Amino acid sequence: MVIHMKRILILLLALLLSAGTLTSCNPSEPTLSGEMETAFSTEASAESFAEETTIIPPIEWPEGAPMESITTYQNPILTYQTDQAWPGYGFGDPFVMRYNGIYYLYVSTKDGSVGIKCWSSSDLVNWHYEGFCTNDPLTRGAYAPEVYYYNGYFYMYTSPAGNGHYVLRSDSPTKGFEVITDNVGMSIDGSVFMDNDGKWYFYTAGHGAMQVYHMTSPTQMKNGRPITSVSVNNGWTEGGMVVFHDGYYYITYTGNHVLSPSYRILYGVSDTSPLHFEHMKEENPLLISTSGEVLGIGHSSTVKGPDLDSYYIVYHALLDTTPNRTMNIDRIVFNGKHIEIMGPTTVPQQAPDLPDIYHRFEPGSSLKGWSLIGSLGSGRVGLSLAAESMLISKTHFAGDFTAEYNVTSIADDGRAGALFAYTDAENFGACYFSPAEQKVIIEITVAGNTTRTEVDTVHSFGEDTRFDCLQSIQIERSGRDYTFYMNDRLLYTLENSDLSGGAIGYMTKDNEASFGFIGGTEAVGGCGGKNLFKAVSTQGGYIPAYECLDALPTITLKNGQRAVFASVGDILSYRVLTAADDEYDLSILCHGIETTTAIVDVYVNGQQVGSCSLPTKRSEAVTAILRGIHLTAGQHILSLRVTEGSFHAESLTMRKGSATMPLSVTFDTDAENPCYGDGTWEIIDGALTLSSSNSYGKVLYGSPNWGDYEVEVTVTPKTSPNCGLLVRATNPGAPTFMNTWPSREDAAIATDWVIGYFVGLTENSVSIGKQSYSYREIAQADGEFKAGTAYKLKVICEGARIQVYVDGELYVDYIDPEPYMQGMIGVRACGCAAVFDDLTVS
Repeated sequence: MVIHMKRILILLLALLLSAGTLTSCNPSEPTLSGEMETAFSTEASAESFAEETTIIPPIEWPEGAPMESITTYQNPILTYQTDQAWPGYGFGDPFVMRYNGIYYLYVSTKDGSVGIKCWSSSDLVNWHYEGFCTNDPLTRGAYAPEVYYYNGYFYMYTSPAGNGHYVLRSDSPTKGFEVITDNVGMSIDGSVFMDNDGKWYFYTAGHGAMQVYHMTSPTQMKNGRPITSVSVNNGWTEGGMVVFHDGYYYITYTGNHVLSPSYRILYGVSDTSPLHFEHMKEENPLLISTSGEVLGIGHSSTVKGPDLDSYYIVYHALLDTTPNRTMNIDRIVFNGKHIEIMGPTTVPQQAPDLPDIYHRFEPGSSLKGWSLIGSLGSGRVGLSLAAESMLISKTHFAGDFTAEYNVTSIADDGRAGALFAYTDAENFGACYFSPAEQKVIIEITVAGNTTRTEVDTVHSFGEDTRFDCLQSIQIERSGRDYTFYMNDRLLYTLENSDLSGGAIGYMTKDNEASFGFIGGTEAVGGCGGKNLFKAVSTQGGYIPAYECLDALPTITLKNGQRAVFASVGDILSYRVLTAADDEYDLSILCHGIETTTAIVDVYVNGQQVGSCSLPTKRSEAVTAILRGIHLTAGQHILSLRVTEGSFHAESLTMRKGSATMPLSVTFDTDAENPCYGDGTWEIIDGALTLSSSNSYGKVLYGSPNWGDYEVEVTVTPKTSPNCGLLVRATNPGAPTFMNTWPSREDAAIATDWVIGYFVGLTENSVSIGKQSYSYREIAQADGEFKAGTAYKLKVICEGARIQVYVDGELYVDYIDPEPYMQGMIGVRACGCAAVFDDLTVS
């Protein structure tokens, strides 16, 4: 069994959380700086708590409880100050590939300069400059170089200065790339995806949508067409990349101008093919930040983490109004049809985890920690084993695991590959390549009896797979099922195997072979993330519920996401890491199992900080919000204890909060220093005015971390009304780098470029629209509102509840099942002339 400090801490926590006896039926006094709030402003009384709730021991956290020594990193990872970075240009369009256990980074070449630079890393955090991987004159201003390994060669795709594409090739990831094609044309940002069936696809930027081409060889593309559902507001769309994970194809892509703070990353998903994607409108943008310490996020790549189980998104961000860009990484979570980014972060967070077994074999490498059965071979590449030999790890995996193997060469008449779940000569699994047969052979031996499965190797372009160069195997064990991959492409799934856990290693048959990196980790399907501390700060703060430290059952919801089944007595604990002594807001998203009210007590390090009630309905989402939780800087254990009811917990979000400050804007002389503005606004007769009958614009005030408040404004539509208030608003955007008041940008283009709620008046209704760089109406009430009439519009935001009043009359009372929890306030007009006055916040 693999044992680490993190495993010891989990065991210690389990003991601590189950210790103690109940001394009072009253919830502990919340240690909050402000008023404790729930999503629905309801809280069980002490009497009902005692009468209706199963008695559960309190959580105890002894003073001085041990914390773990962890390695951290902080974005940006690389900047213009990094050794050998392009001066004044930095790390634009970063692409990271992983080969034989090492990461390789390629970035765009500074305009007017020649050559493509390369860096390497073993952990995604610490990077070593490898030099120029090519100095070919054609690479002047090379945009977005991407490199893919296939059958012994590394193929590079780049668009020099945006003038078509060229393909370069090398037998090394760090040097010797030579141009092997003429200009093959197409737009910028070429990206390759290799499907499980061996087919290749080429994605490029385009106006209105990403473009996709079939590939007939590594250098030839044909039959291009737009992916119509993959677009950024039907405008310029670039920086695409496709990955396959757990039965789904995901495409990430970028749009708007690269120098805009609202440059952003979006995604689409498909469960059928890499040609037809569903644009996830409600979840997009996937990653955006238009102000603060990080902005202008875009052009990403996605790569498997060092632990072989997690994934990370690598992206650039702007430093200023020039193309000077930094490189950042954050963990990406695939969950059914959904993607979440645990960022953007700019605070220290835990570095990507390393696997439990990590060994990069080179000639002469130490075999400490390994058992050799047979003998070493004579090869000069990697680890060479003689025929009929095995190298077996002394570390065993008792349960689920993920392992990767790299075979660097096999003799023509030999066979070689991976050992897994090895306990002895009578009980083990083998997955090996047979070059002569062009097959992958899987043998399962249990109690001396062997079953054999043969699978054809994954071929591309009708070519044989070469075995005189590196080919890799990945194996995942989940329960009794084993899933096999060749070069990260799905190969075969063995269900309900009787083979139990054991060691991993390499094996040869008939002749010698050589091997490279081998790694293994006690996690599968992204579950390894539960051991990582989640960074909570001003932005980000997403926590998948299934990554709790506790052994609770998981289920799959109708939306395809994994969730945790939680009922009375269950405790869900999570590691969180804070950079500052501050107040934080917590939201808990759940799905009901039955119509009832669930009660959840919230603890930090064993001390209760509040309680939330969740009125649940079967299969419906509900969110509770608890504000003002004080956390000191450092490591904490956040725990949810269910004291009543049951539900499926989907996710948590914890971010820095900010008390709402009273605000009064009269517009007598100016716009009172807004945080953001777009559109052609004027101050006329002491009021904020858009005069044109076809005007667009928004103006925002306050803090993006404000939580609950009451907002009021007098609004007078001057033409057919479509105007009102923005609440819980974050990340407002403009087409280019203009983020000052007053902006003269084309506000019509950016009318929906904000995340938050728009509460608007039209001729015949009051409506609440949910904005996420698009618009979706979520609630509406009939009414009659005329041009030229002044209306007093009031919005109350409390937890997940939004109430809308016009002239003192309640029109809409809506509870959002998945609410925005924080944001600024402001005014907005969409295609009409309007006058706003006397804006107040309390």
